[in-house]
Amino acid sequence: MPERGPKPSRIAIGIDFSASSLAAAQWAALWMPKDAELVLVHSLVVPQVTGSLAQRLPLPPSLIANAKAGAERRLKELAASLGSRRFSVEIREGRPADVIAQVARDTAADLIIVGKHGEAGIQRGYTGRTTDHLVRTSPAAVLMASAITDDVPRRIIVPLTYSSITPHIIEWTKRVYDLSQADIFAVHVIGSAVLSHVLTMSAIKSGKDLSPEEIDMLFGEDRDRWKKELVKAGIPADKVSAEVVFGEVSDAIITAVQQHKADMVVMGSHAGPLRRLLLGSATSAVLRQAEVPVLIVIEPEPTQAGVIESYESEELLTGSLAWQEALS
Repeated sequence: MPERGPKPSRIAIGIDFSASSLAAAQWAALWMPKDAELVLVHSLVVPQVTGSLAQRLPLPPSLIANAKAGAERRLKELAASLGSRRFSVEIREGRPADVIAQVARDTAADLIIVGKHGEAGIQRGYTGRTTDHLVRTSPAAVLMASAITDDVPRRIIVPLTYSSITPHIIEWTKRVYDLSQADIFAVHVIGSAVLSHVLTMSAIKSGKDLSPEEIDMLFGEDRDRWKKELVKAGIPADKVSAEVVFGEVSDAIITAVQQHKADMVVMGSHAGPLRRLLLGSATSAVLRQAEVPVLIVIEPEPTQAGVIESYESEELLTGSLAWQEALS
């Protein structure tokens, strides 16, 4: 895969001609780089007729040809409505998630955008199951556009944790910031089980329970570290805030969106067999529950990943010193 530049250069947009997918394309054209190529992707789901029925009722080649011609015409009309942009169209047979992921791979797209499903009928767009499957198989970051507005994102929630994908989340946060100048709210979620373990071990070591002030001090180093990493990436300090919250990850993220009146979430999904077998429960829950666009950053495969020297360090893979002391 080519090395990523500071801005998305080729963006694959899934179009099923529902209102949500058309709105996603218009929204992308509003604030994505003007020199980026938009690849409009449409999948033809051809019924698989087998057995004797296939012999009696074969699909005429003209049916598929006419469907492709009609889709190409509509995609070109959509492209013309997006203004003076570079674009291309891709129409392939297959399941939507598989087609979009393969087109992104073939065209070296570094971002995929799809519209989220709505209530019913023509508003449907891509279903939650399709988006989950797309995130599991995608070679590029996936932006699910939900409840989009006529403006660029202004307040972005960025969940961060000690993980190998963290440098890639920070990289994408900087890219989105460069396009939007949004306020960035880093959120580090401490799960209930982890918090209980840390507090228990600390109480055993010190012989007393920690006060709320001591708990804040214990995790304050984590809060400060995430702000430091985002500022190091090139985001102005006055545009970044960070907080540590406790509870279940997906619930904490959704709560942060509501409290900060955010209009986007940037979070990560790991690569490899685990992602392809089962999308993380927190990622899947946020995709379904969030009423704002969600950008899922995909960790590159080992053969594709380059070292992001600006951010990559062992410190991003371990807890704070205060944690380590409490647990030792």
